[in-house]
Amino acid sequence: MRLIFLFTLMTFQLYAQQSVVEGVVKDTEGHVLSFVTVSLKHSKNATITNTDGYFKLSKLPLGEQTLLFSAVGFQSIEQKVLVGNSPKKLDVQLTSSTKELNEVVVKATAQTKVQETKALSIKSIEIKDVINQTVLLTDVLDKISGVRIRRSSSLGEASDISINGLRGNAIRVYIDGIPMEFMYPSFDISNLPLGNIKRVDVYKGVLPVDVGSDALGGGINIITEQKAYNTLKASYNIASFNTHLSDVNLGLANKNNYFLNASLGYNYSDNSYKMRALVYETNKYEQVKRFHDTYRFLYGSLTLGTHSKAWADEFRVSLNLSGGDKEMQNGARITNTAIGEAKYTAKNLSAVLKYEKSFLNEKIWLRTLGNFTKQSLRFVDTTTNVYSWSGSIVGKNQAGEYSLGNSINYNEGITNRTSIEYRINEKHKLLLSNLYAKQKLTGTDYLNENGEIDYLTIPQYLTKNIGGLQYEGLFGEKITLSGAVKKYDYILDGAENNTFLLVKKKGNFWGWNAGLKYNFNENTFLRASFEKGFLIPLFYQFVGNGGDILRNTDLSPESSDNLNIGLSSNHQIGENIRLSTSLSGFYRQQYNIIYLGSSVFRRYENADQVRTLGGEGDISLWYKKAINLKANLTLLSKTFTAVLDSRNSYLIGTAFPNYPTTFGNVELSWQKSNFLNQKNQIRFYTFYNYIGAFNHILVAANNSPSTTPDAYVPVQHRVDLGCSYKLSKQNLTLSFNIQNLLNAELYDNFLVPKAGINFNGKIIYEINNF
Repeated sequence: MRLIFLFTLMTFQLYAQQSVVEGVVKDTEGHVLSFVTVSLKHSKNATITNTDGYFKLSKLPLGEQTLLFSAVGFQSIEQKVLVGNSPKKLDVQLTSSTKELNEVVVKATAQTKVQETKALSIKSIEIKDVINQTVLLTDVLDKISGVRIRRSSSLGEASDISINGLRGNAIRVYIDGIPMEFMYPSFDISNLPLGNIKRVDVYKGVLPVDVGSDALGGGINIITEQKAYNTLKASYNIASFNTHLSDVNLGLANKNNYFLNASLGYNYSDNSYKMRALVYETNKYEQVKRFHDTYRFLYGSLTLGTHSKAWADEFRVSLNLSGGDKEMQNGARITNTAIGEAKYTAKNLSAVLKYEKSFLNEKIWLRTLGNFTKQSLRFVDTTTNVYSWSGSIVGKNQAGEYSLGNSINYNEGITNRTSIEYRINEKHKLLLSNLYAKQKLTGTDYLNENGEIDYLTIPQYLTKNIGGLQYEGLFGEKITLSGAVKKYDYILDGAENNTFLLVKKKGNFWGWNAGLKYNFNENTFLRASFEKGFLIPLFYQFVGNGGDILRNTDLSPESSDNLNIGLSSNHQIGENIRLSTSLSGFYRQQYNIIYLGSSVFRRYENADQVRTLGGEGDISLWYKKAINLKANLTLLSKTFTAVLDSRNSYLIGTAFPNYPTTFGNVELSWQKSNFLNQKNQIRFYTFYNYIGAFNHILVAANNSPSTTPDAYVPVQHRVDLGCSYKLSKQNLTLSFNIQNLLNAELYDNFLVPKAGINFNGKIIYEINNF
């Protein structure tokens, strides 16, 4: 790999110089036009304009070139431009067309649509399309079919992610292809500010080798956005329970293709919503206000880079600083007493380097992304006080409310993902990718006394290397095939936490996957994929988190057989209606499941074999580009198929605990451009979420919500309502949202109550190309 990298750097001068053309596309009345296709004639080099009509076409040969501009409802045009070493600015005007829709040829597609029509099952979302009604990234994901996002209580707590029957750490989260557990070991996906996120890809099954690692059968890749033009975007959100979320993103660029991006984000919440709990003094269930649950998070990022150079298509270096704290209020479950003093504090430094270059007229692509992370996590739980849910101290106990401790953990890690793509021809390509990651954990136990060995001071190391080779080919015009083999290696090097004996555990194994897509026509396709996947336990699953999660170095990797099959269709019905539908089925057979025990003193353990069968459906209906109806429904069955302990044989055929089996969403929205003012836009929406009853603890086959209601989370109905208004002239967008409009009783993991009716308002200011 290293030789290939050096070779490509030495030979870049052999290839032709390239440059950039950028500009704005408007109609004859001066209104900017979004989603206009801009392409280089006789090539695949293409892009689309953003919501401000701005486009940038990179990697253009020097000299006179011809650009094509096309959009639905407008006459396509060709425009010649002289491309030089410095970026060329171009203003383009399109004339409205009376041609029929099917006469307009669109030569490029939005990246989200490109992703969603691959052989692998992917749902792709542009953040700019949902940011007005969304507070957190997890809110975006939770509305996707087959996806559930839950926390163990309030804002700032870790998110439990499930996709088509797989949950928790079987679902990996990536940031630009780097696993989040290496970049931000103790931070949650909900901490990430939306301001510098461009797109989110949700993989429901197989992940490509240049994104995936040891995810079992699903993953989330967050694609960040580094603007290569001048831009300023700021947002501020205020919500119930003294919640404030804000971020500022600045992008600066010059004519020599150098750019700087700076981001700053801040989150805060008291999480002081009301919930039903047993009050110690009265021994009765009452409505109480959550206390000692404050969450704060601060994030800063600085990126320097360049693009469209002879030596690099893109090169950038980023420095990220973040930190925060979270007061603990409850553990995995709501118990009879509250937690009044235990607290986490975390700090993180992350440095990222990205390099990308194409060779041999874009026949070979080299991409490498490196990351260094250093993080500290402080956990304090030493009080002898016992707190009631009323907030009062009602007694004394041995020190520690949750897990006695006063410690700090230091997590250092390096990560590199390098990928080489070889395009054999227009229809066939090979992709070689390798992910290497190494983490080191040390710490200090401040409660250690009498000269005893401090276990936290013994360095713990976890090394992973996951390499893959993938092929993708188009046969004829209808069949797309993909296949990959992956090699997994890991080494755990540390010590056992009771005996302090040195532990060295290693393993290696092979996995594979395959995908098939068949196009019936340009509007309808069938796809299927299968994967034999493996999940290497995360670092903290092996050694704990220094606080409420204990160590278990005996964990074994989890494996799963995953099958997905689905049918998708997208049709234009007349001039005014567009209908998109999809129907999918999935099968999962999991072995040695890694799960977090639900007792007060928790550790990760291996469970028995579990099988999941399910299906999901999506529908989206557009009428005159003004009214949009979206709905999805997921049905699944997740049951034990084998047990490790014969004493648990009664579980075979019973439902796996704490996993929703029926859930769905419906959203109806109306939007109108040129509202009150020619450039203003308004949008209203209403959203409904349904979750059927499911058992949150182990139950026997004959149990049901009617026979043992305390073992089940009841049916949940949630209704949201909101509106947004974009004032184009002022570069402002205002939005207001009501969540849980009907004040319904909602629940997170293990029957933990969620907030009742709550409100949030957001203001966004954005200016580009200043």
